[in-house]
Amino acid sequence: MDYRESHRQEGKGESYQAAFSRNTYRSMIWQFEKNALDHILATFFLDAQIDLLDFACGTGRILNYLSSRTRQAVGVDLSQSMLEVARNNIGKGRIIEADLTREDILGDRKFNLITAFRFFPNAQPELRIQAMRVLSDHLADNGYIVFNNHKNTGSIRNRLARLCGRNEFRGMSLAEINDLLMESNLKVVKVYPLAIFPASEKRPLLPIFLLRPLDSILAWIRPFQNMGENLIFVCRRKMNIGI
Repeated sequence: MDYRESHRQEGKGESYQAAFSRNTYRSMIWQFEKNALDHILATFFLDAQIDLLDFACGTGRILNYLSSRTRQAVGVDLSQSMLEVARNNIGKGRIIEADLTREDILGDRKFNLITAFRFFPNAQPELRIQAMRVLSDHLADNGYIVFNNHKNTGSIRNRLARLCGRNEFRGMSLAEINDLLMESNLKVVKVYPLAIFPASEKRPLLPIFLLRPLDSILAWIRPFQNMGENLIFVCRRKMNIGI
């Protein structure tokens, strides 16, 4: 199935948005993601004005959280259902309905912060490449692309599932991430590991008040850092790494 078609059905935007408030595990992960975004801004954009492009912005979760701290913010998605919700979520920012992989309507615009959450591990391989090429084209020379792999095939949960003879989910491996970035001359400069304990939205296994500090502790332990189910990558062009 072409991932482009996955979020276009009527009502998808409302059900997707509701999942982040109704499911306690997903709400916890969203809080971890917000903490990581705060750290990214404080680390890489301390004295910089931010021009943000949120690719596959969906219902505007990331766009809404960051837009008040930007000079300009643009969210792009091809799902009308998702964008109907996004328009009610964001304060500052512009919403564009478009498929940049087929028609790049942004022209020569550049952004020093480009985000893409819950997109790449869901997309088919050829769409991943097409999307990353477009995002790289719109990345300012001193800019960063921030995206997540919320279906890390090397996660503890997925490793345990394979030991039990089950394929827990289709996602991306670290090798696939590296190949994708190499294709667009990008390199990882920081990784934020989240959701390390082998829980899930349907089976959190522990109460959230115990799971939250446990996951925070595991994120500091080096052997576990590549085993988070949700990894947030901060990337920039290879030629700028030493600057």
